[in-house]
Amino acid sequence: MTMDPTTGRQVGDTTPPVGTAPPPGGTTPPPAFERLNVAYHVIIGVAIGLVALITGLAWPFAILTGIVIGKSNSDRRLGRAQRSSVVQLLAVTGGVFAMLLFGALIGGLFAFIIVALAAFSERVAENTRPVDQTMARILIALLGAVVWFAVWSLLGLKINLTFGA
Repeated sequence: MTMDPTTGRQVGDTTPPVGTAPPPGGTTPPPAFERLNVAYHVIIGVAIGLVALITGLAWPFAILTGIVIGKSNSDRRLGRAQRSSVVQLLAVTGGVFAMLLFGALIGGLFAFIIVALAAFSERVAENTRPVDQTMARILIALLGAVVWFAVWSLLGLKINLTFGA
């Protein structure tokens, strides 16, 4: 145990001395939020739109599944209270089944790339304000949809769905 001769306290002791007031606003300072890095989310949204071309109709479910997984990982990484629930389990399980169904199995497997991109978007936005995190989610979903629709239109591809006989 090494003592600091100037303060009379143990070296490395970070507790405030007796008789000092706690910092204003409680014992912990409010978290410092980062700014939303829009450029990263634009790149992720365009990448989602391009990968969505080979997933059939599985990409919306992949984005939602990636957001759920990414939010859970961000909460764990930042030390927030873990709220693993049946809803999260059903969201991930249902998302994976929907990806495989709407992607006709092969497209659903490619949709896991979109899951990883959406989860990475959550990680990029984890230190921003909650409204910025929501904006990042909206941005990647809208850009993914716009790029997917634009490329389908530019290529002149048509989808013919027939129900019944």
